[in-house]
Amino acid sequence: MASAPSPESNTVAQVLPRLNDSLFIPCLQRDYCWSQRQVEMLWDSLLRGLPLGSLLIWDSTVETRQDPAYKFIRHYVDERGYSHEEEVHRYSERLPDFPESYSLILDGQQRLTSFYIGLHGSYTTRVHGAWKKNASSYNRRHLYLNLLSGEKNDDHDRGLVYEFDFRKSGGLNTAGDKYWLSVSDLLDAEDELTQRAFLSKDKFVESVRSELPPTISKADALDTVEDLWRGVNEREAVLYETTVTKDKTARELFIRRNKGGIELSGVDILLALLTGYWDTVSDEGGPKDAKNEIEQFTERLSGHDRLSDEGFSFGKRFTLRTLLLLADETPSFRRDGRYDGELLKNSEEIFRDDEFEQAVEDAFEVAADLGFHNAALSSKNVVAPVVQFLYENDYDTSEGNENIHYWLATAVLNSIYGDIGSQRVLETAREHVRESDGKEFPAAEILEDLSGRGTTTHLDKDVLDGLLEEVDYQSGSRLNVLLTHLYRGDRRAGYAGYEVDHIFPRRKLAKAEYLQDRGVSPELVEWYKDNRDHIGNLQLLTGPENKSKSDRDFTDWIARIENGKVEGVQDIDNYFSTHQVSPDRDLHKYPQFKQFVMGEGNRRQRITERLRETLPLRQLPE
Repeated sequence: MASAPSPESNTVAQVLPRLNDSLFIPCLQRDYCWSQRQVEMLWDSLLRGLPLGSLLIWDSTVETRQDPAYKFIRHYVDERGYSHEEEVHRYSERLPDFPESYSLILDGQQRLTSFYIGLHGSYTTRVHGAWKKNASSYNRRHLYLNLLSGEKNDDHDRGLVYEFDFRKSGGLNTAGDKYWLSVSDLLDAEDELTQRAFLSKDKFVESVRSELPPTISKADALDTVEDLWRGVNEREAVLYETTVTKDKTARELFIRRNKGGIELSGVDILLALLTGYWDTVSDEGGPKDAKNEIEQFTERLSGHDRLSDEGFSFGKRFTLRTLLLLADETPSFRRDGRYDGELLKNSEEIFRDDEFEQAVEDAFEVAADLGFHNAALSSKNVVAPVVQFLYENDYDTSEGNENIHYWLATAVLNSIYGDIGSQRVLETAREHVRESDGKEFPAAEILEDLSGRGTTTHLDKDVLDGLLEEVDYQSGSRLNVLLTHLYRGDRRAGYAGYEVDHIFPRRKLAKAEYLQDRGVSPELVEWYKDNRDHIGNLQLLTGPENKSKSDRDFTDWIARIENGKVEGVQDIDNYFSTHQVSPDRDLHKYPQFKQFVMGEGNRRQRITERLRETLPLRQLPE
């Protein structure tokens, strides 16, 4: 039973020095996830005297505590896999040992971390669209307060009264209407965040006063300076309760309390439960926990050379769902937390088996070999039954893998997971994998069992014909599967280095005047617009090829190829052969676009013939 929580209130200046000294984060907590805007709003609320909610701190009933503890993040980056600065982290670091005496935060981690980052740390983001591996793609910023903000009126229902902003530098802006002060100026220059690090009011105000330019209202600016100091040092804004309880009750409190804030996901709840069912002490006597180990597992998989080259990245959701599948639990995330404890314990045995990680690697390598790189999968869950099959059987993946190919192609192209539901598909697959003799993946048996639910669960010539009319430029993974198989895997749709291009320019096919000027009859103009995204008008080009083609008319681009002006294209015959394009020059002109796509012996028919060779089509038994 938990002891009755004892309420107390402190200032930010009193609480923050406890972080990473005597107060830590339990392993059952979710990762830090607040945006810069949320941090700014929290600080605005602090200065305005708005309620901030209460915290819940967990003290243990055990004299020698062995609950794994994590540090609060000081320098945060909103990007997985960041490695450019050692002190900047995406995830909290686990302590290597159990502290001698410590408390854990059950509710309020996001708020405390946000105060910590704002006062004593930094927040790094990646420039939109910039390459992850370049250090220059990231902006590391610190929290600043505009000293010319803070006007107290009623017109602030949604905006900030005190304008906080994450910035690279401070001072007077170019327009002269904002003066930015770093929130960290509240502290002495020392690196340790202790009670002594906070400047006195007089010293802080005087240090700011001496730097203010004569062009601004010093009285207004200093009013805001004092508001900032009082908000951190005088306002007892941090209301917290301390509960003394056992770990099982603490997990229940964590789930219940956090449902009132940012709603816990099913993944968060399952991770919290696993921390109780999995071992928390290593053989060497140090801490270990499910959260940390699963994060390390996903980082290893995401960093795997072959898998990362194929675009795969792995998170906790896929890993946990696959463990549930293999442990005979329902492979879905329950917000009520009602799982079978014994099965959760079984999942630890599976996870610690080296064969599990090997099965995941092998399954995704096989998928990639068969043309199902990351962009060609509607979901990584499609591969989960293959993981189970490889984990539970001694199967040689170096051979044909025809049944696995048929499973992947049928599941993705027919949207089986989306139409039937992941849980139903995975449970059905699990049953047939267990019943199989292990010699071949039981694709046909799984798909036959899933039939009769209003979804196509086979792949033959008729299904392919329907797909070629349905799948177009907007079709995501299904288009990527078809185009990748069209090029026999030599070019991969959705894969780094290749881009989907419209043979006849998409924009021009929607311009009636442009088309009619080039001899297209008015009655065909609407058909051209409606069918411009048809797979018969799509090709895969390398970056240099696509740059050369740009928005050029097809006839103009053909001429560039013939004149040797397109990098990487050997000659025009090589182009026609690679892309399954008719060499008939009359068909390359706008008036013949419909014939080019749909005519006898032309692009759609060529695509059909190629895909009948490369896709694992099967005729249903009579």
